[in-house]
Amino acid sequence: MLKRNLCASLMAASVIVFPVERAQADRGAALLGGALLGGIIVNEINKNKRRRTVSSGSSAAYSAQRAQNRQVQTALNYFGYNAGTVDGSLGSRSRAAISQYQAQMGFNPDGGLDDYERDFLLGSHQRAMASSHVAPYNQIVAQQGPAGLLRTYRNEQLGISTTTAVQPAPAPAPAPAPVPVATAPAPQPMPAPTPAPAATPAPTEPVSVTTRSDNASLPSFTFGQADRSVSQHCSEINVLTAANGGITAPGRVTDSEFALNEQFCLARTHAMAESNSITATIPNLTEAQIEQQCQGLAQVIKPQLSALPTARPDMVISDASAVLQGSGQPMAQLISGGKVCLGVGYRTDNAEMALASAVLLSAAGQLGYGEAVSHHMREGFGTAQADAAKSGAWMSLALNAVTSTAGAAVMGQSQDRVAVLQDASQGSASGGASAGLPVFPAPSGN
Repeated sequence: MLKRNLCASLMAASVIVFPVERAQADRGAALLGGALLGGIIVNEINKNKRRRTVSSGSSAAYSAQRAQNRQVQTALNYFGYNAGTVDGSLGSRSRAAISQYQAQMGFNPDGGLDDYERDFLLGSHQRAMASSHVAPYNQIVAQQGPAGLLRTYRNEQLGISTTTAVQPAPAPAPAPAPVPVATAPAPQPMPAPTPAPAATPAPTEPVSVTTRSDNASLPSFTFGQADRSVSQHCSEINVLTAANGGITAPGRVTDSEFALNEQFCLARTHAMAESNSITATIPNLTEAQIEQQCQGLAQVIKPQLSALPTARPDMVISDASAVLQGSGQPMAQLISGGKVCLGVGYRTDNAEMALASAVLLSAAGQLGYGEAVSHHMREGFGTAQADAAKSGAWMSLALNAVTSTAGAAVMGQSQDRVAVLQDASQGSASGGASAGLPVFPAPSGN
């Protein structure tokens, strides 16, 4: 009894000596006010951060992985990518099928599925099971096979509408019966008017043939320039990529501008997927609330966006870095918020928000995001369109960071993607593959 009481006393003392500390939320940034960087997003991220620590020897995890692999193989086979036997083991044949699927969808064909690519494949398969027999999808299957459904679902996700089935024309309505028309009585002749006495004409003043109303004038309108849509741009690029049989591979860059646009849209897809994975861990904020905070980020970084057309990348980054340092927020917190808003900007087609997020991330030390800044400047999304030298400086900054620093790759910057970016950037800086002195056939001498 004495021993039991002694243990209980020791436990109670330990509770008194070591109280449980309650986490406190970071204070809002003085400079950034109520914007995204106020700390609320990342605090929720930290509280709800998912930890994927699955033991390799866990039989339950192994079984779940095999089951997911079988779903992947089944979906690949359905859409015409031969993954072989559905056994739950992703061997060389399955990897080749995955690469084929990725290439035709405009993803990076590395043979390994990220969460976005896997979810899209499996979700499309489930959708095909439910919709392949109804119009207009049954017509697509009849004309293009199951692979046509996958392309159609991708296009719908990109905002390209699917042509609906042609409905039979309605039967013409019967012609109305003729309505009898009453014959009007013949008009009676009018008596001839009595001629009035001739009046002496008054003197007249000459009339100008150019006389016009005082209110008449040529139309004068003020036309505003509509912002370019990144979403529409990437929809067009992805359609052309699919028509070409897949994304441009390293060593096969023939159109530098098109290859850079492919990489831009691929980076955009990765940015949205990363943003979605982070926001999924924030249960206490709605999408509208997150978007509102991201609007604040765009306003804070707006002075640096205005400097992009004229200032060097290091100057813009230095100015933006001073803003981040002055906010008083931890750098990791700022980076997480920037990743959230980069995807939100692309998802809501707000080019300025996405560009501001990429500048913020670059200023926070994530120089690989300079690729996104370069794409925006080259195409004029969220800023004035810049020449190849200005946009190329940001691309060089990003590529140097990725190739010289381990772990610096962002937005899916794999080795293949970096190789294409390097080839295309060199071609773009020199004016493209077709640039050079004119070449004419030698004269025949006649």
